[in-house]
Amino acid sequence: MAHPTNLEADVIVVGAGLSGMIAARTLLEAGLVPLVLEADERVGGRILTEDVLPGVSVDLGAQWIGDTHERMFRLAAELGVQTFPQYDEGETSYDLDGSGVLRENAFHARFADELAELERVLRRLDELAADVPVDAPWLAPRAAEWDVISAGTWYDAQGLSPIARTLLEICTVGILAVPTVEVSFLHLLFTIQTCGVTSELFAESEGGAQTTRFVGGTAEIPRRLAALMADHIVLEAPVLLIEHTADSVSVHCRGGLVARGRRVIVAISPTLAGRIMYDPPLSGIRDQLTQRLPNGSAMKAFFVYDEPFWRADGFNGQLISDVGPARMSNDSCSPGDDHGVILLFLEGDQARTFGRLPIDERRTALTAELVRHFGDKAATPEFYIDGEWSDRQWTRGCYNANHGPHVWTTYGHALAEPIGVIHWASTDTATYWSAYMEGAVEAGERAAHAVIAELTK
Repeated sequence: MAHPTNLEADVIVVGAGLSGMIAARTLLEAGLVPLVLEADERVGGRILTEDVLPGVSVDLGAQWIGDTHERMFRLAAELGVQTFPQYDEGETSYDLDGSGVLRENAFHARFADELAELERVLRRLDELAADVPVDAPWLAPRAAEWDVISAGTWYDAQGLSPIARTLLEICTVGILAVPTVEVSFLHLLFTIQTCGVTSELFAESEGGAQTTRFVGGTAEIPRRLAALMADHIVLEAPVLLIEHTADSVSVHCRGGLVARGRRVIVAISPTLAGRIMYDPPLSGIRDQLTQRLPNGSAMKAFFVYDEPFWRADGFNGQLISDVGPARMSNDSCSPGDDHGVILLFLEGDQARTFGRLPIDERRTALTAELVRHFGDKAATPEFYIDGEWSDRQWTRGCYNANHGPHVWTTYGHALAEPIGVIHWASTDTATYWSAYMEGAVEAGERAAHAVIAELTK
C-alpha cells in the first residue's frame, strides 16, 4: 500500500489492536490528534473473526468477555454491538489420566475426593494472590520467594492426585497458553489477582471469564472503532524505528513513511515492541525485559456441522482431556444460525506440537478426539478451519506475554513505565484483567490519559 511520505499528529499510536484503538479514541475525544500505524492489513491485532460459510463466522482470536468486564460491555453498547450468553447447558465430557471418556456427572461422582483436593488448592491460590499488588507485583511480601519458582513447581509440591494435578495444569495452560513450568509462581498469582479470584478465571458459567460473546464476532468491536476514526489509521505500515527527543518523536515505517508527533504510545505486545529500534536506545533493563516476555502458544480449531447434534445428547460441547490433541473445547454456535460449531483449543505444548503437522493430519487427529467424546456424528463436519497464532507475522503468539522466573522481581518495573515521550499500552501491561480484552481497554485508556495529562497541563 502506498502511503504519504510524511504525516504529523499530536500522538502516534503503534498498533491497531484493541489497546491502540482505545488509546486513539480516548485521545481524539480529548481534542488531540492521534495517528495509528498498523503493520497488518487489518485492525484488531489479537482479535480476528472470519466468515467461513454463509451466515457462519468464527473467532480465531479473542472471543469472550466475562461478567465483570465492565469496560467491554460498555464499549459494545456504545458501538451498537450486541452480545449473547455462551451456551452452557448439558454435561461436559472428560477423559483424564486413563479414566476413559466419562460424562460430567459420572466423572464428578467417581473423582469427588480429587475435585475436593483441587478446590482446596484453588482457595489457597486466592489467599496468596491477595497479597500481590497488581501495579507492582515485585513488592509483594513474598515476591522473591514466589518469583524464583515456576507455577508448575508450586503445583507439584501440593501433594495432589494425578487427576487433580492434571486438571490444574489444563485449566492454567488454558489461560496462559504455556506449560506451567515456564511461568513464575508470582506471575500466576498476579494473573489471579488482576482477575479477582480463581473462580472468575476458570469458570465457564456465571462469574467466569468466558460467559458472553458478540453477535457477528468479536471483530465487530475493532471494525466499528476503526470506522469512527478512519482518517487517523494507516494500515500496512510496520514500524522500524522510533527516534525520540525530550518533546517529540519521529516514527519510521517500512516503505518510507515517517510520522511525527509529540508523544508515541506503543500498543503492541512487549516482545514485538522490543523488535523496534529506538534512537537513542532504550535502557538495558527495558530491552532485557522484552527479551524475557514471550507470547503464549495457542491454536483454535473450528468444526462446523449442519446442526449442534451434541446438544440433543445432553452435552454442552465442552470436553476436558489429557489424551488430546486438544485439551478443551467449547460450543461456538451463533444465535440465528442452525449450524453446529465446536471449537477445540490447542495451547502450550499442544499448539507447538500439533501446529507443526500438516493441516490434514491435525484435522484427522482432532476429528478422532471429537468422535470419542461426542459420537460418530462428529466425524463429518461441513467445514474445518484452524490457525496457530505464533505463525502470524504481526502477532507471533497468543494469548499474552508470560513472565518466567525472576522476571517480575528483576525487570517488572519497566513493563508499563513511560520512557520520556514513549508510553506503553497492550493488555500485557494492564493491572485489571491483564491478558484479556478488558485489560487491553484498561491499558489503552491508562496510556492515553497519561499522555493527555502531559500535553494539556
